Amino acid sequence: MKKIFFILTTMVLSMVFLSVQAQSNQLIPIEVQKALANGTRSKTGAPGPNYWQNHARYQIQAELLAAQSRLKGTEKVVYFNNSPDTLKMLVIRLYQDFYKKGAARAWNIGASDLTNGVKIEYVKINGKTVKMPDTYFGYYMGTNRIIRLPHVLSPGDSLTLEAAWQFHIPEKERNRMGNYGKGRFFIAYWYPQISVYDDISGWDRIEFNGITEFYNDFNDYDIRITTPPGYAVWATGHLDNPKEVYAKPVLKRYEKVRKSDKIMAVISQKDWDKHNVLKGNGSHTWHFTADNVTDFSFAATRRYNWDASSVLVDSATGRRVRVDAIYPDSSNTFQRAAYYARKSVEFMSFRWPGYPYPYEHMTSFSNGTGRGGMETPMMADDGDPKDSVQTANLVFHEISHTYFPFFMGTNERKYAWMDEGWATWFTGMFSEQFSPKFPYFQGRARLFSRYSGREMEMPLMIPSNLICNFLYYRIQAYTRPGLAYQFLREALGDTLFKKALHTFMNRWHGKHPIPFDFFYTFESVTGENLMWFFKPWFFGPGYADQAVTGVLPDNRIEIKNRGGLPMPVRVVCTYADGSKDVFVRPVSVWKEGEKKLLIQADKAKTIRKVVLGDPRIPDVYPKNNIWKK
Repeated sequence: MKKIFFILTTMVLSMVFLSVQAQSNQLIPIEVQKALANGTRSKTGAPGPNYWQNHARYQIQAELLAAQSRLKGTEKVVYFNNSPDTLKMLVIRLYQDFYKKGAARAWNIGASDLTNGVKIEYVKINGKTVKMPDTYFGYYMGTNRIIRLPHVLSPGDSLTLEAAWQFHIPEKERNRMGNYGKGRFFIAYWYPQISVYDDISGWDRIEFNGITEFYNDFNDYDIRITTPPGYAVWATGHLDNPKEVYAKPVLKRYEKVRKSDKIMAVISQKDWDKHNVLKGNGSHTWHFTADNVTDFSFAATRRYNWDASSVLVDSATGRRVRVDAIYPDSSNTFQRAAYYARKSVEFMSFRWPGYPYPYEHMTSFSNGTGRGGMETPMMADDGDPKDSVQTANLVFHEISHTYFPFFMGTNERKYAWMDEGWATWFTGMFSEQFSPKFPYFQGRARLFSRYSGREMEMPLMIPSNLICNFLYYRIQAYTRPGLAYQFLREALGDTLFKKALHTFMNRWHGKHPIPFDFFYTFESVTGENLMWFFKPWFFGPGYADQAVTGVLPDNRIEIKNRGGLPMPVRVVCTYADGSKDVFVRPVSVWKEGEKKLLIQADKAKTIRKVVLGDPRIPDVYPKNNIWKK
């Protein structure tokens, strides 16, 4: 009997995949079709039997020259070619060439922070110096540096890259990192980094223009950072030498807080006044290590407060995570940031995504300016909102990126919605519980209603790096996918949706999933053909417009989905006697491809007015949502 059940289940799932393939084969890019044929991806959504990815080990020694707003460093990188391909070149990313005179940028940054780019003192491949620029062995392409290898890198082999460099840390036109003044530095995208070589595109050569974000391999880091006197440092990974840098009072609290549920002031202004923060009065070298992470960043500050706590993230193992908030004494609302961070990590670990926070700590740094933020593994560069709800949501949003793109290794450059969309939706779920009066999803719906279906609004499957308009980039990366995930969850129900999400995460964490791995996984877990939802929301065309098109003589209310996006339906029907009925239909009413929905109202009454819609459901034409007798 079990065998028969297994065979029937397999047949049903096979029919689902064949149905999807028949409907959507033309929607699958040639590169993805080749990956499926080569066995690096599969139509079940799991990694294929031939899946591979490359990685590297970085050893970096850096020095922060705070007075000059400069950083200089040397690095030794061992790069492993796990691919089946023979590599004839390397692509090196120099993100700070964004500030190079003449560089292509998505917006004007003025002249104050323009430079001659990253100053490369030397580059060596396997001990041999590569001169730059050179018409054969190396050349620049925007923020990328292409190096032709003196000797090819065969499958299964490795090479060693060495480099020395320095650059100016931006002071006014800061893009996701920089010198924020008053001894406040957040350093990210700062070292020559080997690009990703994957099974879809080969070398990632997309240039950084200020909008498009990042895509990295999972690497190991061994970092030493030397700072001037009076600077404390927080960074990705584990601090290996706390006894060499912290004074005994701070060291004692640092050790204690790792097991404490209570939020503690590890460093306060009183500690700075009493010179009880750092060991000695001279410069310090901070040693950090981090394994299997996608990037490394650090904050270096003077006279910052440090609040911290420990959070249980896995009931089965008892594993705990340290959460930090570091901020200036003049902060608007960041005094509560450690509490928000604690609640955020708890929510993520046990509610949504309901997956234990995967790293040893999470540090939220306040740069003291603006409202926005930027995520890096285990570190967040946050602004300083005046409103506490905005601060809570900001802290949560940036921490939620721990899962997407860092834990999951997604490609932000091409598929920004695979991380920003999840961060948008997770934040909405957190906000509903933490600040129930704050209209988070209503705000997303209003924004999407303004721009959905317009000429510049791009389908999600258009690579994000091709969108140069920052407003519509945010609609594509944040707003549309955030709503799509919300409505997909409503269509599947919490239990099935979470099961599919966890399966996707279990399959792909530490790897490089693409959209089709997500689509196929959700279909394989649910056993359903979900193209009725995926095609309009992710591939397009489709925009948000439902309309009341009439009331039939038998009091059936006719609703049309004119924009094509599957969304829930909410109708308020007012009768002549003043009574009302509210009708709610789930997203799944559109799963068979219907363009029209009939809702039966009370036949014994006369309908006076029908109003369609809800503040959480976007609609570009609200005028066609009302019918009056």
